[in-house]
Amino acid sequence: MATRTSFYRRSGASPPTAIHENEDDGERDAEGEGQPKPQFYSGCFRKMELMIEFMNLRNPRHCPNGVYVMPVAEKFNTWYGVIFVHKGYYKGGVFKFRLHIPETYPLSQDLYDALTLFCPITYPEKPPMVYFLNRGDDIFHPLIDPNTGQFSLTQKFKDWAPHKYYIFHILHYIKKAFKKSVLDNLVEKYCSDRKAYITYKEEIHKFAKLAAQCARLSISETKLYNHEVSDSNPIIFTKMDDKQYEEIKNNYLTPSQSLSPSKYKNAGFDVVDISRIQ
Repeated sequence: MATRTSFYRRSGASPPTAIHENEDDGERDAEGEGQPKPQFYSGCFRKMELMIEFMNLRNPRHCPNGVYVMPVAEKFNTWYGVIFVHKGYYKGGVFKFRLHIPETYPLSQDLYDALTLFCPITYPEKPPMVYFLNRGDDIFHPLIDPNTGQFSLTQKFKDWAPHKYYIFHILHYIKKAFKKSVLDNLVEKYCSDRKAYITYKEEIHKFAKLAAQCARLSISETKLYNHEVSDSNPIIFTKMDDKQYEEIKNNYLTPSQSLSPSKYKNAGFDVVDISRIQ
């Protein structure tokens, strides 16, 4: 029997968001669209702007296929996500990450410090920070710090500016970072894992082997179902038997019927057939 996995939101969290688009998701990220706008917003308006960004991930051009994100209910500046890699060296991998959106977002720290002399403000000239929950031996990638799990955004967003880039640009870059097109064009000084960078440039067969190993490890039971890394992560992976799988699948096929509240009080399930992504 194939191993099936569901992942769902914890009670009280916001609904999960995943936008399906063509596999060329990296080519449609509307890079740099929009013009910078005035930055004098109150903290309340900035939080509202952040909420709008999250809701806009439902736009087919925004959240790339295979990427799911969800904010923490108690702290909207922290989002958790998971990426399903379908192609390339990391094919079949399921990698979890955390998006930390600074209180200064979208402003730079210097501008934030200057303006807070007069009134408190928050979010976007300083970009959010991305941390992969897979770290160390769990993931071998030039842009991921093996000690902290922090994902380097520097090469892509050197000119980060409010309303020029948004969080959805970051999500697209995270997805593309596992593809050959990005790996081929990385610059060493922007890479957090120099060993991974050199291995990719000089020993591609070894890199491919290590990347495939990371992908297999990411869907092992000890990693996929490990919820001890962060209690606040609203995205939970659990096993399900064939009966549960068929019931949820049928519900998706017949949307007029609702899930049984007694069994699925945490609405927002999605189903992953591990055998299909290996």
